[in-house]
Amino acid sequence: MTFIALAYSSGNRPPLYIRPRAIEFLLQEEEGTLLNELHGRRYLERRPIESLLSAIQGDEPFVRIPFLKKSTRAWGYIRLSTIEYLTNVSGATAVHTSSGRYYMAAESPSELMARFPGEAFDCMQSHGGQAVYFRRERLLGASPVEHSSIYIYTFNSRESVYSDQFESDWTMNMTAVQTKDGRAFFQANRIKGFRTDQSGNVELHGAVNLADLSAETLLESCSIAHPVSFAQCAAGQGGSEYRYDWVLDRDTIHAIVPRNPGLGLGTYIDTPFLGLDTVDPIDQLMAQLDLTPFIRLTRSSNGRGPNVPSDYNSQHPWAYYRPESILTMQAGGNGTAIATGICAHIVDETPEEVLGHRSR
Repeated sequence: MTFIALAYSSGNRPPLYIRPRAIEFLLQEEEGTLLNELHGRRYLERRPIESLLSAIQGDEPFVRIPFLKKSTRAWGYIRLSTIEYLTNVSGATAVHTSSGRYYMAAESPSELMARFPGEAFDCMQSHGGQAVYFRRERLLGASPVEHSSIYIYTFNSRESVYSDQFESDWTMNMTAVQTKDGRAFFQANRIKGFRTDQSGNVELHGAVNLADLSAETLLESCSIAHPVSFAQCAAGQGGSEYRYDWVLDRDTIHAIVPRNPGLGLGTYIDTPFLGLDTVDPIDQLMAQLDLTPFIRLTRSSNGRGPNVPSDYNSQHPWAYYRPESILTMQAGGNGTAIATGICAHIVDETPEEVLGHRSR
């Protein structure tokens, strides 16, 4: 595992271990460098921004951009590969990234795009009349809205833009399917999972709506080589209206964590695009998987909440992670906080023990 250790600018807190690719944004502060990671957390590191950049840049460059900070301009850096689309907001620009967040830049979209001339952006008008400048290759799919001329354009981040505009060039390399609402499009080679609600509606990655398309048709079109099936249910909501039946490619599962059966939950499943609570027991899910690429860590009982049966921790003491999916680690009073791009949990091992862990 390749991590760097970040020392906080103040206090006596343990260092944060973080993968450089998990950092998407940097801003110089008086006390040090403020950085945002893909999980949405912010850290203030004591090193100056230039020193930190040299340690994390790698093959994915950052671009220097003036950002708005409390109505004033401040220079910051954003990882170029994370930018999905731009929107104009009163003369400034909201920079939307693959993590599902946005940053306010202190320039217009045209001024901003001039800072990365090698990148191509298309322009669409949103349903509300706002200009949206987007990277076509970041589109995951486009689906029609029922009884209207509106399309929902969904990006890899699962963020969406509604637009009356449709250009065939935008969906040229996508798979087209006919739904009851019209023709829908999606990047079949990127689809690693879909869910079906109790009415039979299908959503790719839980985001791109394909209405009444059948699961069998999708499995023929998408690159789901090793399908795993399970039921998703919102935490604390046991009714059938909250239930989804999922099909995932087993190789896209990043973590498997036992949950709180007192809430009707069996297992938490982490994927690159969404975290899922399932009502299925962890043993039932693991029987469908190849656990060879995973490491096994001791799941801390802290933070599981009330109503956990007294024998549950002894029956299900393990959590399973793909090593490459772990983006940050930090020691704390109750164990080590581990974060992927979607979720965060506590395990009993120290960061140093996780770093030296072997796959089982």
